[in-house]
Amino acid sequence: MRYLPKLQQLQTFQAILLHGSIRTAAKALGQSQPGVTRSLQELEQILGISLITRGSTGVVLTDIGRLFNSRIELVLNELDRALDEIEHHTSSTSGPVTIGLSLLPILTILPGAIKRFKVKHTKSCVTNVEGQISELLPGLRNGKLDFIICAHAPLEYLGGLIQEPLMSTQYFIYARKGHPLANCNSLVELQDADWFLPVTKIGYYDKLDQFLFKSSNSQHKSIMRGTGCAALQMVMNADYLTIATSQMIHNSHLKQDFCIIPVKEILPTAKFCLIYSSERPLTLAAKNLMHEFRLESQYYDWSEPIMP
Repeated sequence: MRYLPKLQQLQTFQAILLHGSIRTAAKALGQSQPGVTRSLQELEQILGISLITRGSTGVVLTDIGRLFNSRIELVLNELDRALDEIEHHTSSTSGPVTIGLSLLPILTILPGAIKRFKVKHTKSCVTNVEGQISELLPGLRNGKLDFIICAHAPLEYLGGLIQEPLMSTQYFIYARKGHPLANCNSLVELQDADWFLPVTKIGYYDKLDQFLFKSSNSQHKSIMRGTGCAALQMVMNADYLTIATSQMIHNSHLKQDFCIIPVKEILPTAKFCLIYSSERPLTLAAKNLMHEFRLESQYYDWSEPIMP
């Protein structure tokens, strides 16, 4: 008969990884260092493998330990979800929901969806993690995120996941008003510009890179990557160019200072989707919040705002 690890051993293992050392993990858990070491050794004995190695800079996962940890993260996160759901059904409170959104849904459909959700789930805590799809997918897969709303992803990235189209709009190239390249009408004229673009190159972001730079041979161009908020600041204060939807700019406090560069080329359409696990059940609160996002994406006015 196979012996299964104890929950306390798994939690201790996770704490060691989180804090980077057995000593720090013991302090955080309120346990003795020998006790934490013994718990780890018992776990490794049950599994018949070494999970971590100890180095001068802290603990490091072995190859098999890395594989084991990816599974255990999912198990422990699912256990937390199960306890949240039980609490929801046995009390008047609503369970917590953790979601991942990129900047466009944050600036458009998030406020309305949350407002309606909170009418029915007054005590539910919603946590949002901002990022692009490549940053959010790992959290969705390991159970830390209930669902995500971000750019459309190719099928090869979606094993075990459901991708549901939610909204689409148009991308434009933006600069600050008065930028030397503000009146250019071709991508060729922008080939030596400095750009701030999304951190991910998954899916149409990769196509967007190819579209923007296919005619450029310059090795001196600066291409930075990061969040949408950082892009807006770099455009305004460092003369970078960026791509964005008109809704993102229209809803930012910098909209009076931005302009669309009127290039003749039409950029690819920005398609955004709701993505969630096909293998892991959602809590009732998460299902209800997803429904509110669907409704809000239908109600929202996606027509292109007139730039000042």
